[in-house]
Amino acid sequence: MSHMRNTVETRAFVAAVYECDGSASTSEIRRRTDLTGNQIHHQYRKLEDHGWVTVEKPDSHVTESGSRMKVATLTEKALDEIENKAYLSGGQQPERTHIDVVELAEQLDELQATIEETHDYVSTTLFRRMKKNSERLEALKPCEGSSE
Repeated sequence: MSHMRNTVETRAFVAAVYECDGSASTSEIRRRTDLTGNQIHHQYRKLEDHGWVTVEKPDSHVTESGSRMKVATLTEKALDEIENKAYLSGGQQPERTHIDVVELAEQLDELQATIEETHDYVSTTLFRRMKKNSERLEALKPCEGSSE
């Protein structure tokens, strides 16, 4: 078996599957990458040919049209390569992000409050000033029918 080329598309595909605990459907891969449908299907074939994924079409992943969606599952070979050689991160071991959900919620609340304050300012103060300026501008225009 030939050596598999480590392309940007391949890393994106593998990362998407890895982030889904080692098993991801086509729709999950699409959501996590900017790969086109053709690129995704090429990666299914390439990675399966090189023993990195197994591909199934389980009954649990049916599209709206009724067809079964492909699901890629990383093999032990792929997991060993990813974990031992830091395949996905160009030489650095991938790390899961640790998000403080409480802090994130507080930041979201602050942002929402700022948006509301800005909205209030624009809709009241700024709008009133703009309306007064428009009225002043109208008053400065010459009347219709008058000669200048």
